[in-house]
Amino acid sequence: MRDEADILPAFLHHYRSIGVTCFYIIDTGSSDGSLQFLHQQGDVQLYEKNGGYPQANAGVDWVNEIGCKYCKDKWTTVVDADEFLLLPQPTMDGTTSILQNELAFALYTPLIDFFCDDLTSAPKCAMDLDELISNTPNYVPFSKFHAEPSLAFPFFELRSSARAELSGKKNYHVRSYKIPLVYWQSDFQYLRSTHLCTPVPLSDTCGHLFHFKYRSGFEKRLLKELENPDRMNADVYRISKAIIRNQKLLPQHTTVLRNKDTFKDSDWYSNMGFTAKWKEVNRSKAHYFNLLTGKKITTDSTLEENLVRLTNSLSWRLTRPLRSLLFKHGLLRHEHFPERANFKQASAEQTIAIYESFWWLLTGLMRLPVALYRAVLWYKFGQRN
Repeated sequence: MRDEADILPAFLHHYRSIGVTCFYIIDTGSSDGSLQFLHQQGDVQLYEKNGGYPQANAGVDWVNEIGCKYCKDKWTTVVDADEFLLLPQPTMDGTTSILQNELAFALYTPLIDFFCDDLTSAPKCAMDLDELISNTPNYVPFSKFHAEPSLAFPFFELRSSARAELSGKKNYHVRSYKIPLVYWQSDFQYLRSTHLCTPVPLSDTCGHLFHFKYRSGFEKRLLKELENPDRMNADVYRISKAIIRNQKLLPQHTTVLRNKDTFKDSDWYSNMGFTAKWKEVNRSKAHYFNLLTGKKITTDSTLEENLVRLTNSLSWRLTRPLRSLLFKHGLLRHEHFPERANFKQASAEQTIAIYESFWWLLTGLMRLPVALYRAVLWYKFGQRN
């Protein structure tokens, strides 16, 4: 977290109210009074990290380090300071009892954006979740999400279209789910934020993660983040500015929530909503059984073979020393150096990281002769038949 003083009282109040007893908070350079406030909290262990955010896989390596050291064999919640977890039961104990009865090790949750009425307004301090909702009442309904199966764990993706429609960037469908509650085992790791982790059996019951990034004071925080290029990139900044310009469109893409208790009346809980759909599509338990028994499905083998081919390609190997040097000096973001991971990631995610990398595009000319050669072979093969 960084500079979240306006939301920290509500954050701690909410998680204490559902049964969280100890907080490990990573601060990356706050200057708004957050540190002074947190030092006064007896149940908070504070870790200050100044710099190194990109090299730590956008902070995920720090989370894994703390999790492995302090959270092993415990139910653990991992969230950002602007994320508020609504559990399927009122308390953490009640929810974890359900998960244990299912032999589930984690909880899948949609990530639901909330917007205040005026993104250019001054920050407002909130003391609890209901006050925060009152200040930031406009949430994205399930009807504004795209849901589709995927090849890799957790085998189901939710992507919100609200930011795309508000910003005018039609293809900007952000990944809108997280796995914030886990039973931390010795071999567990988060891979990319809390969207992805090593495969575990997920509960058939889901929670909901309220996201208050777009609360009062958003424009001010955005301008301050420009001072921290390790956390802000040009695309995110342009889209955020576009959302501010188009905030008059909010009523077309959001629904008003009066308090957290009325959220159960939303389309997220309807018969056609996500809560019902998740029970039908959850494949994680069957996949985990295949992992335990050493079985592989066809897509797993295909992805692994494709990953080996990509990472051993001439163009990717030639750029590796330069990318390694730039990454170590903080001049290259972690997504452009997927080899940095010191643990086994899902093959699909590593493949996506390579394909999305600027370096894969940059070295495209080196792969062009091979592609042309293959095209000629296919053409000749077709002529013979």
